[in-house]
Amino acid sequence: MQWLNGFLSFWYRGEMRTVRASRLPWHIFLGLYTYALAVATAETGLMEKLTFTEMRKHSDSSASKRSPETVVANGLGMGLALLGGVVILAAISPKHQATLQRKSVYSVSNSKC
Repeated sequence: MQWLNGFLSFWYRGEMRTVRASRLPWHIFLGLYTYALAVATAETGLMEKLTFTEMRKHSDSSASKRSPETVVANGLGMGLALLGGVVILAAISPKHQATLQRKSVYSVSNSKC
């Protein structure tokens, strides 16, 4: 139902901009929540890969502790976690919020013309 409401409000431009502005915080929250879940899924997949790599190493006693696979997977996991943090920080930063409010006030004032 929410999807249909969003679709119709996109095509029907007569909707009040204040209604759109009131939905913006929920849109931001759901977008960031989905992004965080995607990052968590990727991190879980990397952890699973490392677990299977470690299980394979234990069957072979001559394998070293630091294989290239584990170094790449750990580096990728750290990079992914840092990127996720930077993206979320950029989305919730006060500078970004001030710009958003300025744009919404400008849009609301122009809609009365």
